[in-house]
Amino acid sequence: MAFNWFNTSKLLIPYFTLGDPSISETETLVRGAFDNGAGIVEVGIPFSDPIADGPVIQASHLRALSSGESPTISAGFGMVQRVKQDYSKPIVFMLSVNLIISYGINEFFNDAKASGLNGVVIPDLPIEEAGDYLAASRKARVAMVFLVSPLCSPSRLERIVNATDGFLYLISTTGTTGTRDTMPADLPEFVAKIKKIRNIPVAVGFGISKTSHVKSVLTYADGAIVGSHFVTLLVAEGTPRVIREIAEFASV
Repeated sequence: MAFNWFNTSKLLIPYFTLGDPSISETETLVRGAFDNGAGIVEVGIPFSDPIADGPVIQASHLRALSSGESPTISAGFGMVQRVKQDYSKPIVFMLSVNLIISYGINEFFNDAKASGLNGVVIPDLPIEEAGDYLAASRKARVAMVFLVSPLCSPSRLERIVNATDGFLYLISTTGTTGTRDTMPADLPEFVAKIKKIRNIPVAVGFGISKTSHVKSVLTYADGAIVGSHFVTLLVAEGTPRVIREIAEFASV
């Protein structure tokens, strides 16, 4: 299923946690990101045990869940609906499969479509168990974005590449999210391997924290996902500084 989010562009994809520090501030961040060059925004729905996240985003989830608000899927849909009145760029949720199971698979994708949500990343959903989710997502035309790492076997890689919609989320290194000093040298070769299977956009995440990282990644991939760096900056210096940094990252 074609979504054409990238067209001929290379995109910066910032990540924010819904409700950190508040739902209204998350909405301000999403709007500011789009105004300052982000091509897609990824919004994490807080969960008590985020499986793929390192300490920075785990702490972000905890702050959101302890804020006194309810940063739920429904609250996220409401934010998306408000933003989509003014912006056409894609918004993607990242969330645990347990949250979708609790919400209801078909209900989730139907409500996602109604809100204007464009896609979903479910890091703890293996491809082998994704059939019902894929069927519901394709019926609703809400993209299922799968993750893959360079350690993936050839047969499993082919299955994931052929299943993903919107783009493929390439984990730059094993482990959890978090900032790192350098990016692995073998990523360009792995992206080329993916493109031989299917000409799908590839966005690289996990560890991107510098403009030099973004510049390097976008020489061989279609998107650069920046999460922990912006979350850390948000805590230290606030929303205006994050938005200025997004503008810097998007202009490389």
